[in-house]
Amino acid sequence: MGSYTILTDRAFVTVKGADSLDFLQGLVTQDLTTLGNRLLYGAMLTPQGKMDHEFFVSRDGDGIVLECEMHRADALLKKLSTYKLRRQVSLDVQPVRIFQSWNTLVDGYPLDPRPLPAASRGVLKAVSGTEVSNDDYYRACIARKIPCGSRDIAWGEDTVADINLDYLNGVSYTKGCYMGQELTSRMHHRALSKRGLYTVNVTAPSLPAFTDIVVDGNLIGEMRSSVGDTGLAMLRHDSLNLAQRMGLVAGT
Repeated sequence: MGSYTILTDRAFVTVKGADSLDFLQGLVTQDLTTLGNRLLYGAMLTPQGKMDHEFFVSRDGDGIVLECEMHRADALLKKLSTYKLRRQVSLDVQPVRIFQSWNTLVDGYPLDPRPLPAASRGVLKAVSGTEVSNDDYYRACIARKIPCGSRDIAWGEDTVADINLDYLNGVSYTKGCYMGQELTSRMHHRALSKRGLYTVNVTAPSLPAFTDIVVDGNLIGEMRSSVGDTGLAMLRHDSLNLAQRMGLVAGT
């Protein structure tokens, strides 16, 4: 049975103008030449290859829309503005309500590119069915190791490999250069990642987000978001045996 929720903490950063595609193509991890009428997921990195912003990408007439967290929209707009130079682009921000379903595809909405089963996402229109809470959506994401923005990503610290952006269908390793591409490509092709997001079991009281996880005196990672008895944590890959013995993550 399908579920849907309404996300009210979202905003559109719209990029319009003759240079909009080329402008964004050199900044984001996704290959926007494949956009068409689809919904894509991607990110903007720091020059050092760390996560700076994440967003969904779609077309709106002659413009390109970046759907992001509302409280980070102005920062994204400001960052894009610093790279405009003489490009023929204009930027705008507006709040938006987003419809998100999973376990059911909904006519009139594009497919969510992330690994949520049968998920649709888009601007809220008239819909029927049973609405559930945002927490139900976050729980579904946590179960699949899908980070949800600032709940789970440490901006300026996490790399593409840390949050497994390729698993989220959010990065292209075949497109041309973009900001932060050198480190991202090197970590991917040389398998240099030492940590990643894992679904963890949470016992009350849960650790606050972005606090250290210490087991038997060993720092094994950092907690991210949680809902009830489950959560996401950034764990060292070499600490998984210890985490499994302590019941923090499921055994393999």
